[in-house]
Amino acid sequence: MIEQLLSALQQEAGPALKSKFGLNDGQVSGSLNAAKDSLAQVIGGGDGFGLDDVLSLFSSNTNTSGAEGILAKLGPVLQGKLTGEVGLDATQAGGIKDMLLPMVTNLISKHVEGDSNKLGGLLQGLGSGGDLGNVAKGMLGKLFR
Repeated sequence: MIEQLLSALQQEAGPALKSKFGLNDGQVSGSLNAAKDSLAQVIGGGDGFGLDDVLSLFSSNTNTSGAEGILAKLGPVLQGKLTGEVGLDATQAGGIKDMLLPMVTNLISKHVEGDSNKLGGLLQGLGSGGDLGNVAKGMLGKLFR
């Protein structure tokens, strides 16, 4: 599931990253992986976000303050990965972050559609197998208490 979303993001964002920011194929791939990794880090980081906040972020509804908090943490993490891991300069990284974040949240929102089960599956797909999957289970468990 996450691979399908990344493929859709590649098709949507790849050409824009190349034409607008002059990235090569490796930088495009690195930028998209940085977006995925940033999302996994922020949502899986145990920063006090609940499933309701994540569902709000990935819905067509107005974001809750918690969802806005997720975005506020996600932006700097993504920008840091773009500069530190992909090797982009700060100006490029800032522009790419501003372009990718809405694309990523919109793509995920279309898939999740406010469904906690779909979100749980997506969260497990974002992780490398362990920590984020457990966070997803914990968040889902809190929702149904």
